[in-house]
Amino acid sequence: MSKRKLSDQQQRRMTQKRQTDDLSHKTNTALRPGLVMTNFGKRLLVESEQGDLFNCAVRQHLGKLVAGDRVLWQPDVEAGTGVVSEVLNRHSELSRPGFRGQTRMVAANIDFIGIVTPIEPGIHPDMIDRYLVAAAQLNIPVVIIINKIDLVPDDDAWEAIAELLLPYEELGLELIPVSTVLEDGLEELEAFLNNQTSVLVGPSGAGKSSLINALIPDLEIRTSALSAATGLGVHTTTNSILYHLPKGGDIIDSPGVRQFSPMPCDLTELESYYPDFRPFLGQCKFHNCTHSIEPNCAIRQAVEDGELAESRYQSFQRLRIEFKDTDNKHAS
Repeated sequence: MSKRKLSDQQQRRMTQKRQTDDLSHKTNTALRPGLVMTNFGKRLLVESEQGDLFNCAVRQHLGKLVAGDRVLWQPDVEAGTGVVSEVLNRHSELSRPGFRGQTRMVAANIDFIGIVTPIEPGIHPDMIDRYLVAAAQLNIPVVIIINKIDLVPDDDAWEAIAELLLPYEELGLELIPVSTVLEDGLEELEAFLNNQTSVLVGPSGAGKSSLINALIPDLEIRTSALSAATGLGVHTTTNSILYHLPKGGDIIDSPGVRQFSPMPCDLTELESYYPDFRPFLGQCKFHNCTHSIEPNCAIRQAVEDGELAESRYQSFQRLRIEFKDTDNKHAS
């Protein structure tokens, strides 16, 4: 009886396993702690305790690792490579729904989230609210960074922006106007970010990378070092990248997305992530009120009375419908 031939996919997997095992045999047996700087393809860029960068393979059973992950790994110092064998427990992880219901990791072990909302292409409260819900799910503090303020044309435009952002000021959130062109607000932002691990989030074109470039004067040198270690071009990565801040702490630059979605949750949990709804919850006629079409809804009445911002109500409803559709897809 002839032997069954392996499929191309099986052959590739076996080849990858042999390469990883061969590399493992070449490394020192002692596991060492390291920090994941970025994930590129099926490999990781790991920083050693001494600050050196290593292009590492990763054990398949560990799953997807991202910037900010703390790992144990075996280095091959001469080759500048290694194998990541273990991932240490995360105290937080920022994720978003990916394709086909899969979760896409963004960053790990973060202490602080900076939501970057730009003057151009525009400030969108819905985007801010989505990241606020994600931060509330993780119980992580946030700051709202109003970027590119050099593009505000006049006082009337400033008043319109202030009115748009008033609901967040009333929530007690910190708002920091920033301009890398004017070098305005950078010291205040730096004070929030120092001595902790932060991630900057926001849409494409928000200027996150420009902010990091302003906060880290030698960023170009560091980026070149990262690119050399990964073997990729400077602008080819679409994954989060961790950088060390000059005065202590780390900052993670996350890729911009067209529309971010927090992890789905039920109606009661979603309500809890809107603290401005809290005074009116429990006052609706129906205990399971969705605050959409039901009569005698306290939330809708608060919006009509000007006690709740219309933009916050609309973002809540969009997320409620989005999460409901997600549940329906999973059920089917």
